[in-house]
Amino acid sequence: MKMLKVCVLSGLAVLFVGCSTNEPSVKAAKQIVTLENGKKYSVPVGSSYTKAPVTKRVIKRYTEMGVSSCQDGDITWEMYSVANKINAIMREGAAKEEGIAIYKKAAKEGTVGCASPVSQK
Repeated sequence: MKMLKVCVLSGLAVLFVGCSTNEPSVKAAKQIVTLENGKKYSVPVGSSYTKAPVTKRVIKRYTEMGVSSCQDGDITWEMYSVANKINAIMREGAAKEEGIAIYKKAAKEGTVGCASPVSQK
């Protein structure tokens, strides 16, 4: 019985470590600061970003796609890989749903998002 407990606990530990280390993520430590409209924003290296703050309509759209961190005054950003996929779809004249699917997947992967102004403190 004791051997069974050891085997089960070891198996759960291996499963936990294996499942928790394969999550995709943006390298949050690699950020750049950009100055847009008199405010500083921190965005991931390797991303393109908007110059103007988001509108309520953009916030609603991003929330529908799975990005819940957008607020008034933020700018949006997307990794270049996502931007390239979207541009390719637009050149092909593909359906709007394909572009939305790309953004939803990117939101889950953390490769699109919003950046709030950096505190002046």
